[in-house]
Amino acid sequence: MKNFRGWKNVYNFTRKNACSKGYKAVTAFIALLIIGALIVVNIIAGKPPKEETKSNIELVEVMDQSGLNATDFSAQMEQLALKNFYMKQAMEENPKEDAKPFNKYSDVQFMACDASTKEEAVKMADEASTKSIVVVITKTEAGYQMEGILPSKTEISTSDCEELLESMKECFQSNKLTQAGLTVEQLTTVMQPVDASYQSVGEDTNIATVLIKILVPMLFGLIMYFLLMLHGQTVSKSVSTEKTSKLMETLLTSIHPYALITGKILAIASIAITQFLTWVAAAVVGLYGGNFVAQAMYPDYQNSVVTVINFLRDNIGESALTLPSVILAIIIFCIGFLFYCVIAGVAGCIISKPEDVASANSLFIYPIVISWLVCYFASAAENTVVLTVARYIPFTIPFGVPVDLLTGTISLVQGIISLAILLIFSILLIMVSARIYKGLVLYNGEKISFKKVIQVIKAKQ
Repeated sequence: MKNFRGWKNVYNFTRKNACSKGYKAVTAFIALLIIGALIVVNIIAGKPPKEETKSNIELVEVMDQSGLNATDFSAQMEQLALKNFYMKQAMEENPKEDAKPFNKYSDVQFMACDASTKEEAVKMADEASTKSIVVVITKTEAGYQMEGILPSKTEISTSDCEELLESMKECFQSNKLTQAGLTVEQLTTVMQPVDASYQSVGEDTNIATVLIKILVPMLFGLIMYFLLMLHGQTVSKSVSTEKTSKLMETLLTSIHPYALITGKILAIASIAITQFLTWVAAAVVGLYGGNFVAQAMYPDYQNSVVTVINFLRDNIGESALTLPSVILAIIIFCIGFLFYCVIAGVAGCIISKPEDVASANSLFIYPIVISWLVCYFASAAENTVVLTVARYIPFTIPFGVPVDLLTGTISLVQGIISLAILLIFSILLIMVSARIYKGLVLYNGEKISFKKVIQVIKAKQ
């Protein structure tokens, strides 16, 4: 362990330089922005919808040229309001007991118009009321057409007319089915929607489990990907700075490469994880704080995200989402991030010229993308063979094992084994990167080949 002596000094120095006042201010500002935004969103979402009001329309001149028996729109509107009421009650989790059906068009007079032309019908409506419209129903080759006409003196808006036509279309459709000889019960059955689903024998159909299998692997992968995209290049640049500025020879006379690489990588990784956890904490505070504020203003409000979280926690199973499994999943996630930061450090050690930074970054970008896709598609396809193997490969452990721990797919012992593998390979990679860093000291400014890197790693130092 003497080769790692002094890593704390490198860690403190690198962290102090990277974690400037501006960086802290940006982190704090974004955290406050997240909290404030979520509180505002909760308050806006909690505001109850405006109470339904009666339509501004007083008279509808119906010119029915469909050839069918005339539709009693007043009666049909009552049935439509009743149907919409029961559908709304069924969709709500806690429907109000005192709620009643609301017919927006209960005060509207639907009058059969005996005019021979549209112009006559419009004239009749214009003379009857300033809040009237004309609706013409005709038979076409494709079916039936319903046309709304606003008289010149009407006070009715286009949006009110369009909304009325949508309701009248449903009423006309019901009238057509009634004329086909169906009873009221049969008509109700015909109008009910049909939902389709399938189930394999032995398949777990718990909606919480399905959501976890689909969303959590994607979420973990995206978080890891964006964290590494934001901070991976910083690690690579930090490691390669002294090489490209010709200060490496001086540094290596006072500190071992193991300590130098370890301190630099741990400093950048800890800053990134601290920033990420700060924003996550801000999101939790904003979510639950906003929900509390919104409920204080609107007692009937319940945040949908909080509802889903509570549902998942109550239905996901006994072994999942326990405190030990959550803590271990977070640790593996953080160590996995550190592992890929070490890979970024290896890329930085290979860099001999500043212009090589972009090409060297592919060394840690490709493993990230490939490992995430393997774990995500294997989880979505429920390929147990691939998932089992992925739990013991350091590249895929950060993307698969935390999800398995949260869902209770694997035990804590298996999680600890995966964590140990990840730690061992992280240390080995630090040692390899240190060898490369020291071994390429004399190749500053030269193009480094893969063969040369292998020779440096194998060389006795």
